[in-house]
Formats: sequence, structure tokens, C-alpha cells
Amino acid sequence: MEMVKIMCGLKGTGKTKELIKMANEDIKTSDGDIVFIEDNSEYILNLNHNIRYINAMEFDIKDTETFHGFLCGIIAEDYDIRKIYIDGLYNIVKLQNRKLKNFLDELEELGEKFNIDFVISVSCDPKEVSNELENYII
Repeated sequence: MEMVKIMCGLKGTGKTKELIKMANEDIKTSDGDIVFIEDNSEYILNLNHNIRYINAMEFDIKDTETFHGFLCGIIAEDYDIRKIYIDGLYNIVKLQNRKLKNFLDELEELGEKFNIDFVISVSCDPKEVSNELENYII
């Protein structure tokens, strides 16, 4: 079972609104906590107040290693987390499509270890996503 899912779409296609909708629906039935990590504070008021909101840009995240450590810190602080939404991954971490698979594989391992699902929005043309990422796409 895939612990990581990505939502691909070009800028302005409604990825953020869809992630917020999904998170707000999930919190109603979740048996644990939900975290929503974003690259700004624009939509904070649209999230259910029971969802932990984090503006990643308030932290000095330089690369995928730093972001992985950041996620581990969040998980270590709350072992009841069952789902982490990440909106605007490419704005949080400077990452090219060709390196995305390695990062998703790392998140998959983290998700399996702590029983956490990740849902991530990525600004890219879905038609340009490589075949090796097909299993991750929702």
C-alpha cells in the first residue's frame, strides 16, 4: 500500500483547495492527528481548527534532507499523526522532477515506519510526470 500520494497540476488548477477539502474531510473520521504544511499562510482560515497548520517558510528549509529532518521532528513531537498534507512542495524545497522519486521513496519509508500517509501537491504538468511516479499520483 502506498503511504505517499501526489497531486500534480499546473499553477492555478485548484490543488491547494482540493488538499484543504481532503484534509477537512479526513479530520472528521481520522483516528489520529492531521498536519497541513504549506508554503504560505493564505489558506489557514479554510482549515478545520483541529488540523495542525504549519507554514514551512517560517523555517530555514534548504533541501530535501532538511525537510526530511523537519518532518521527523514533527512526527517525534506527536506520535498520533496519521496524515500529513504538504502543499507547494516545490516552493518549500527546491527540487527538480527527476529527484522527486527519491524524496517520495524516503517519505514512503517514513510513512511505513510511523503509519502516516502523506498527500503532496506538486506544481507540474501531469503529462510530464515520469512513469516511475505513476503509482504515487492521485
